[in-house]
Amino acid sequence: MLTRRAVIASTVAMSAAGAARADDAYAKALSDAWGGPLGPRDAHAQAKAEVGRLRRRADTLLHRLGLRRGTVAERLRELAADTRYLYPDDDAGRDRAVADMNRSLAALRPKLALAFGDLAVPPAEVRRMSRDDEAKGRGGYREPPAYYVDLKAIRARPSWTLPSVAFHETCPGHALQASMQSPDPARQRWLGVYSEAWATYAEQLAADLGVYADDPLGEIGSLHWRLFRQARVVADIGQGALGWSVERAAAEMRELQGRDIAFATIAADAARMRAQPGVFAAHGLGALEIARLRPRETARWPAFHRAILADGPWPCAMIAAVAKGGSL
Repeated sequence: MLTRRAVIASTVAMSAAGAARADDAYAKALSDAWGGPLGPRDAHAQAKAEVGRLRRRADTLLHRLGLRRGTVAERLRELAADTRYLYPDDDAGRDRAVADMNRSLAALRPKLALAFGDLAVPPAEVRRMSRDDEAKGRGGYREPPAYYVDLKAIRARPSWTLPSVAFHETCPGHALQASMQSPDPARQRWLGVYSEAWATYAEQLAADLGVYADDPLGEIGSLHWRLFRQARVVADIGQGALGWSVERAAAEMRELQGRDIAFATIAADAARMRAQPGVFAAHGLGALEIARLRPRETARWPAFHRAILADGPWPCAMIAAVAKGGSL
């Protein structure tokens, strides 16, 4: 007959073995999404380090706006509730939101030559959906050269959050990437992660090109979205490799990004990660990989960007080799 101590030891050993199997399964899922070996714990630490950097910059900007009390997440929630930056929930408000997004695109376009040289960057604009689509709550979609933005919940989309949406969805984000991608069917298995990694990096690129030099609110919006992407990495790996519950993952995301995003609640986002382990982490980590590989010398940026855009999509694990002239 087993003693109580033996039963406890056996239970602990079985639990540890089960956790190890789950950890191995998640590591495989993450590596599959990445396109090569990627250690979950190292990736988790990388995302946490990036979160720290983003929060320090957000803290500085929030201080300048007079928001000095509370965590960065609490102050982002406070800013999001400030009615000065909310559009009216009517046609005029939606028209103004779209016009503001197009002004942001127009302000960025002259700066794109520094990043892409003489590359033909496709025309791009933001348009309103039909009122019928808005009423149905249709998600945003692209019909080149336009991105039709979802503004049904317009009071959840403060003005300072929208420039990054325009850059992510059009140029230099998805619209530019799609215009250069390979039609090779074998490559398309990487499209989801690669395109999100590129478009998320494109948000950072816009900031690095100086589009927010005179727009601290817009930069806070950019940081908000980048915190959201890295919060996804943290929560995805936390659930898959660190044994977090979905409730803990949602709480961690709320502390990192501050608030629900316009198209998904934090709770729903955390639950999606359990159904698609590794995918959301690969999105955010891919953006960090592109930024890490980018040369310091701006004169080399056009060649770098052309190399990783041409004939994509690529697995994120191959981006370093592709940037150096390699191939699949």
